[in-house]
Amino acid sequence: MTPTLNNDRPDEGYEISDPEELVKLPVVSVLMLAYNHGPYLAQAIDSVLAQKADMPIELLIGEDCSTDNTRDIALRYQQNNPDVIRLFTASRNVGSTLNHRRILLAARGEYFAYLDGDDSWIEGKLLRQINYLREHPRCAAVFTNALTVDKDNNGIGIFNDVGNQQFDLGALLRRGNFLNNSSVVYHATARAALLDIQAPSIDYRGHLLLARTGPVAQLSEPLVVYRIGSINSMVTQGNDRVRQLYWEAIMSVPRELITDSDLAFGIADFMRRVLFRSLRTRKIELLKEWAPRAFAASPYGVIHTALLMLHSVVRIACKEVFGKIHKRSDQHSGRVLYRR
Repeated sequence: MTPTLNNDRPDEGYEISDPEELVKLPVVSVLMLAYNHGPYLAQAIDSVLAQKADMPIELLIGEDCSTDNTRDIALRYQQNNPDVIRLFTASRNVGSTLNHRRILLAARGEYFAYLDGDDSWIEGKLLRQINYLREHPRCAAVFTNALTVDKDNNGIGIFNDVGNQQFDLGALLRRGNFLNNSSVVYHATARAALLDIQAPSIDYRGHLLLARTGPVAQLSEPLVVYRIGSINSMVTQGNDRVRQLYWEAIMSVPRELITDSDLAFGIADFMRRVLFRSLRTRKIELLKEWAPRAFAASPYGVIHTALLMLHSVVRIACKEVFGKIHKRSDQHSGRVLYRR
């Protein structure tokens, strides 16, 4: 088995795989980013391998020069599953954007799916989603709900409160990011749109790009196990950075593709999140920092946008209160991470 260079600069990445053994026509290419995911990576890979009973798949692991045993685990799995696994790594850390880009360019399937190296899938997930996309050919992508766990695999609750629905670009912008990235499956034809992302970004930007090519759907059934608060989580370690990238995702949507109402509601939802964060952390300066930018960008002006923000605050607060009451009456119900 000889490593295959992935581009003209070997320090930016190379592939370890066996071309003679690899499945020839994968239906799905699973794209997995892995960085210091040693405690969880085997579970993630095993959950992907369990899906191959339903259809031919390939798993592309982008290993970004981890400082733990992530690369060793990925290499062992590649050697034991040469028909499925392609390992992409490098001599230096390149960051999630380039790491994603190199495996996205190499994928060969009719459909692409994402799974972070610290999350996992439930058996039968891919088949459900592929069947959905084949039954709804206009749909650009399909997500599922997810069960949430902590770093020690203790159950927390569920990812969102969204049922079986489809959303266009405007709807996705108005209510913010509520879809689970480790659950998405989309048509390979959308690859070109996602390759437009060349700077650091969050998954919401990718979701908005997919929605430019057609409606996106969610299946209400939780078919993913999503880990909250793992050591390398950007949300946990870099909340300010996530907030900036979230804003950039909103601003990246071309104005001609959305209405003034879509944008204004999206900005109001963003400010609702800023407000909740400032209250939780007791950092009023967050509001002082973001309110002028948000009001200046909104097509509805200060007063109208402030009212939309207030409406969003009241709506989500009521959902949270109702959720807590329901949790007390049903000991089996858990926390909802994102409410829409």
